[in-house]
Amino acid sequence: MLKRILFFLVFFLNSYLTYADTNSSSQDMSRQLQSLKSQLNKLEIRLASSENFSNTSTSTEAKTNKPIITPKNKKKSSTQIIASTENVSSPVNYIPRYGWYSTDISLLLVGGASAGLSKPSGNSGSFNILDFNPILLFSYKDLLFLRSSVDFSLDDHGNTSVSLDYSNLNLFLNDYAVFAVGKFDSSIGYFTQNLSPAWINRMPDAPVGFDADQAAPQAEVGIHLQGAFPVLSDKRINYILFMANGNQALVNTTTSLIDHIGSDGYTNNYGNYMYGGRLGFLPIPKLEIGISASRGKIALFNLADGTTLLQNSRVYSAFGADFSYKLDDWDLRAEYIQQLISSETGSIVPQGQKWKAWYGQIAYWIPRTNWEPVLRYGKFTAPVASNDQRQWAFGLDYWFAPSVVIQASYELNKGQENSSTDDNQFLIQLAFGF
Repeated sequence: MLKRILFFLVFFLNSYLTYADTNSSSQDMSRQLQSLKSQLNKLEIRLASSENFSNTSTSTEAKTNKPIITPKNKKKSSTQIIASTENVSSPVNYIPRYGWYSTDISLLLVGGASAGLSKPSGNSGSFNILDFNPILLFSYKDLLFLRSSVDFSLDDHGNTSVSLDYSNLNLFLNDYAVFAVGKFDSSIGYFTQNLSPAWINRMPDAPVGFDADQAAPQAEVGIHLQGAFPVLSDKRINYILFMANGNQALVNTTTSLIDHIGSDGYTNNYGNYMYGGRLGFLPIPKLEIGISASRGKIALFNLADGTTLLQNSRVYSAFGADFSYKLDDWDLRAEYIQQLISSETGSIVPQGQKWKAWYGQIAYWIPRTNWEPVLRYGKFTAPVASNDQRQWAFGLDYWFAPSVVIQASYELNKGQENSSTDDNQFLIQLAFGF
């Protein structure tokens, strides 16, 4: 019935517009009526589409002998409507079967950025702290979680360096276990995987020995099983178990020493794997004691070019222990970590070699202010003597907001004489976490 009324309205408007066009004084009215005619035409198309949809639904209902929408299945009605409109020829009301709104996918962009200056003693220094680290988080219902982090930075020549910090898919098995595959921050130790972002770390840089190519592993590519569970009613244990590709050791063929262990996460393992994990125990709230270890094999490469394979596999192990305690306005942390390559007769590097580091840190938030002074001591020892270093670091943070901070520190370093590890250093940076 409504369609017939619309038909007569459109017919009447056509007749009126024909008359109005012959009268110059009625041009404004003509334009308005023309617009109304267009809207009525569109409405007619929508009604025709709705009628087709109604006929399809009625046919479906007759075949199944079930109503499309009832009080008991209202939540499913949108899915049923999508299915019913697949065969509608008019595109006006066509809804695709799959769409972003109906897949239960959530997206969140987080990350951090930092910029600042470093000035070694006896040097004019430079604004060489510049880092942007966006992190994309995707989730599908309560089943799957994707984390992906990309790092943008500048090198000494002003060229942009881009790296994939980590990217992993996490499948929630139950309330106590998550299975994951991809690239991860290293599970050995605590600092790298939990404290390294600029706006979380209380200092502008990492403790000595915990930076890339030092004592602390940085990343791994493989699979994880991780989670947490309560014990003894009010205590908790968290865990990570992993299997990953082996790391790579870079050998100085002149000195027959391994310069460092590369642990950036490699997709070619040359047949080598690592196995390990971390166990954290929280006997009381805000106190965590952790222990971590791994064992496996790694490949040896020539330091000169980084690509020439010298030895296919070598026994490797790592160990870490960490402690953290938050007491009112005090934040106390300590950590020990090491990597070891075992001795092997007949190898290009027959002797065993070890990299180890530790640090202790105290931070105190001055009550009713935004100031937080920090004190840190650390020590790093390596097979190459010029890499050895001890450090006292004195820091002062001012927090504009919970994730916006300006950090300054002065580091007293003791290393091999006339090496960069023996230079004291002043650093200042602005860091933002979002």
